[in-house]
Amino acid sequence: MSQPALIGVDLGSTNIKAVAFGLGGEQLAQATTPTITHVPRPGWAEYGAEEVWTAVCSVLRQLLANLPANAVPAAVTCSSMAEAGVALDAHGQPLYPFISWFDQRTIPQAEQWARHIGEETTAKITGLGVRPVYGIFRLLWLRDNAPDLFRRTRRWLNMADYGAFRLCGATATDYSLASRMLLLDLARKEWSATLLEANGLDGSVLGELVPSGTQVGRVSSQAAAETGLPAGLPVCSGGHDHVCGAFGLGLTQVGDTFDSMGTAESLMMTTAAPQLDGSVTRRQIGQGVHVAPNRYYAMSGVQMSGGAVDWVRRLLLGAALGDAATPEGYEQLMQLAGEAPPGSGGVFFVPHLRRANPPHVNPHARGAFVGITGDSSRSHLARAVLEGVAYEYQLVLENMAEAVGVQPSKLVATGGGTRNGVWMGIKTAVSGLPITIPAVDEAVCLGAAMLAGVGSGVYASFADAAAQVQFASRTIQCDPTLHQFYRQQYEQIYKTLYGALRETNELIRKGIVGRGV
Repeated sequence: MSQPALIGVDLGSTNIKAVAFGLGGEQLAQATTPTITHVPRPGWAEYGAEEVWTAVCSVLRQLLANLPANAVPAAVTCSSMAEAGVALDAHGQPLYPFISWFDQRTIPQAEQWARHIGEETTAKITGLGVRPVYGIFRLLWLRDNAPDLFRRTRRWLNMADYGAFRLCGATATDYSLASRMLLLDLARKEWSATLLEANGLDGSVLGELVPSGTQVGRVSSQAAAETGLPAGLPVCSGGHDHVCGAFGLGLTQVGDTFDSMGTAESLMMTTAAPQLDGSVTRRQIGQGVHVAPNRYYAMSGVQMSGGAVDWVRRLLLGAALGDAATPEGYEQLMQLAGEAPPGSGGVFFVPHLRRANPPHVNPHARGAFVGITGDSSRSHLARAVLEGVAYEYQLVLENMAEAVGVQPSKLVATGGGTRNGVWMGIKTAVSGLPITIPAVDEAVCLGAAMLAGVGSGVYASFADAAAQVQFASRTIQCDPTLHQFYRQQYEQIYKTLYGALRETNELIRKGIVGRGV
C-alpha cells in the first residue's frame, strides 16, 4: 500500500537538505549537500542563486532515489535562513547573489536608517531594533552600490521564497521570513507603508504576504525535469528555519520555548501577540510572526555558548587532541568537568568572548575567569565554563520572559550540546526547569514538511498535523538541592560580574591597560 511522503527542503548557511516524512513524522529519506559560500572580500558572504537552485535540485533527486518504493510525494515546502535575499529582474532572472545574514557590508545602511528613522519608530512598527542583519539593508546596499541592478529589480525574495519560485513560479513571502525584513508592520501583518515611504521604496518589489502552510502553486514541468519531483505536486509556503523547527517540535502554545544549542544558542518563546511599545526591543529581543496560526514569537540568544565550550576544549585539551572538534574531545572535556564539584571551587566564567548578551548592550565586553587560586585545576576551569554558559543562558531567558510577560511553560532543546549530560544537568539545575530533548534529527525539515501537509490538505488542519506527528523524547529533571545551590551562586555572584568587570574591560579596550611596549 502506498503512503504519502511530505517533503521539507531547508536552505541553510551550512547545508542544503531535503527530508521526506510520513504523516506520523517518521523519516523516510534524506539528502544533503554543503552550501557553497563565496567570500569576495573580508566581511562579505554570498550565495550564487543558480548554485543554490542546483543544490536544491541535487538533494531532491537524491532524496527521491532513496525513498521507499511505496512512498509517493504528496507536497513540498522550503524553509531557509532568514535575511538573505535575492533581486530578480522582470524575467525572474537573479541580478546579484544572495547576500548572507552574517555579511557585514550593510553596516552603513543600518547606521543611516538609525539616524533617519530611528530605533523607537522602527521597534513600534516591526518589533525589531535597527541591526545590519535584517533583509532590508541588503536591498538598500544594492540600491546604493549597484543602482543599475536596483533599477532593474522587480522582486526581492528570501531564500525559501526563491526555492518556491523556482519550483512553481510563485513570488510569495510568508510572515515569519517577512518579519526579518525590517519592513513588516507586525500588528497589521502587512508591509509598512511608513517604512517603505521613508526609504523611497515601492512595495511591489516585495513578495506577496501569505501565511505559512499556504499552497502557492504546483511544481512546473521545467522544475519537474530538473528536480525529479512530479509535475503538479503542491508547493506550499514555508518559513524561517528556527520557527519551522519550533513548529516541527510542537512548540505552538504560549510559553513554549525552543532552545537551539550550537556555537551560538538561540532561544525562541511562543507568544500570543507582539508588544510594540519599544520596551521589548530595548532589552535586545526580536519579535516576529510564528508559522503556527495566531501565534508570534520572541527571540534572543547567547553569542558564544557551544563556542565557549569548544574554546575551553581547545584551551585545556588542544595540545593532546589537536584543534579538530571530535566526539572524543568533548567526552574528555565533560569527564574533566564532572570531576570538579558544583561551583567549580569558587571559579566563575563570564562567556563574553564576542560581546555581552541581553539584557546588556556592549559589543566590547570581554570574557573572564574570576576566582582562580593556586588550587584551581583544569577540572575547575572546565566546569566553570559550563556553569558560566548556563548562568548566561538563564540571564537571557529571564530577560526575555520579563520583557514579554510570559514565563516559560516548556523547554525543548536541540543541537549537539544536548548530548552532554554534565552540561545539561547544570542547565536544568540553574533554571530550575526540566528540559526535554526530542529524538528528532531534522526538526526544521519536519516543520517544513508539516506545513506542506497542511497547505496541500493532507492534514486537515494545523491541529491535525500536530496530533498525527509523534516522536520520542527524554526529559532531564532538575535536582532541587543543586538548584538551590546554583540559584544562590547565580543571584549573589554571577549577576554582579558584568557590572564589576565593565570599567576594567573598557580600560582594556581603550588600551590604557595591557598595551604592549
